[in-house]
Amino acid sequence: MEKSLLDYFMLIRKKLWMIGLFVLLSCLTTFYVSKTFVDPVYKANTQVLVSSMIKSEEAMDLNEVTKNINLIESYKEIIKSDHTINLLLQNHPEFNLTQKLLLKNLKVSSTDKTQIIKIELEDKSYDKAVLITNALADTFITEIPGLMNMNNVKILSSSDPKVKPLPVNSSMVINLAVSFILSAMAAIGVFFFLENINDTIRSEKEAEHVIGLPVLSSIGTIKKNGTSKPAKAASREVGEQTYATVK
Repeated sequence: MEKSLLDYFMLIRKKLWMIGLFVLLSCLTTFYVSKTFVDPVYKANTQVLVSSMIKSEEAMDLNEVTKNINLIESYKEIIKSDHTINLLLQNHPEFNLTQKLLLKNLKVSSTDKTQIIKIELEDKSYDKAVLITNALADTFITEIPGLMNMNNVKILSSSDPKVKPLPVNSSMVINLAVSFILSAMAAIGVFFFLENINDTIRSEKEAEHVIGLPVLSSIGTIKKNGTSKPAKAASREVGEQTYATVK
């Protein structure tokens, strides 16, 4: 039987307590899993500036700027190179990291048409991420003169250990909000599906809709002891105006 929006609204209203219970259980499960099994991950970043080798009193043309920008690509690879990473780990054994693990959590990027390189690292400890990014930037700057015969890189901004950032992975509030929305949609969807596949005629209204004729009488529910509930039902023959109660 085709149902109207009002029918679906009444179904939601009828099953509201079950939907609420399902949503509550889902949110409690999400809270427990997020609190117990999901560790917060923090990100720290340090920026280095690739400056020009031309002295300040000299004019710097566009070609020099373009050269510096192209040089950034080489610098980005040097930062992630085995030479730089291994040197960092040798100088800082307290980090207790392997090269593979460090590179997995490390991101080196630059903005188009700028001379700035950003070194980012994710870790469960923000303080540790700060120490690693700053140490990596210092190691890179120290090694550049010997590798490239240049000394045109300096720290633009270091990671600040005083900052208290939010985790970069999903926060508890976001997880609970997503769980609430998805569980509510899932519960309502299941009830709609079960309602649509149910062919049982449960009311006079549904019977009239299915057979296309008015209902003349109804029978009360019969109990197991053989007695039936009193039911007020009306019956009439076509053309008559009098009604008789059927018990």
